[in-house]
Amino acid sequence: MKSKAKLLAIIGSQRTNGNSYLLAKTVLDSIEADYEIIQLADKKIEFCNLCEKCVSSDCVLEDDFNQIFEKMKSADGIVFAVPKYIFLASKFLCFLERLDTIQHMRENMGYKIAFKNPDYRLFPEKKPFCIFIASGTGNVEKETLQKVVHCIEGLGLKLVPYNLPPFFGVSVKAGDDIGEVLRNKEGIEECKKLIEKFIDSIESSDSSTLDS
Repeated sequence: MKSKAKLLAIIGSQRTNGNSYLLAKTVLDSIEADYEIIQLADKKIEFCNLCEKCVSSDCVLEDDFNQIFEKMKSADGIVFAVPKYIFLASKFLCFLERLDTIQHMRENMGYKIAFKNPDYRLFPEKKPFCIFIASGTGNVEKETLQKVVHCIEGLGLKLVPYNLPPFFGVSVKAGDDIGEVLRNKEGIEECKKLIEKFIDSIESSDSSTLDS
């Protein structure tokens, strides 16, 4: 019997159990997959201080980053659900910066010497990811998503895009009050379409690996 995909959902909101969380959980509950949800609001994520020690070791900052990073590496696919405030939530951007800094340091400061694996990318196997954006109005600038997706792809992850604009992910009108996103049935259905495509991409990748 085919095993279920193992997904990790990272919620980038500053609020615990907010609309981004509710959106992700509702969508993930609609599919047959094993999943874990990590809410950054519950986690301690320090700012990078550019100590450069991550060139040859794990990040030395004492917070929850390394634990989340390890979970990302063991998942079959990663789902990001992030709210848009003025830009995207600052804690999520801080988390992305931490990931991107490790990749950048290893690419440009001797990873090939310090490590046996010559590929500096954090996820060289091209692990798939998708992204949901929750905002009060549902409007997210294409450029905003494009920059975030470009950063994530630079880590070695592979975007599973949506079929409609803005294509990089699904933007959902979530309103301002917690729970309001659940009334947006149309937006949730669009996210479900993307997550089904996401699961298909994982299963297709698994089949290709078995056939090779």
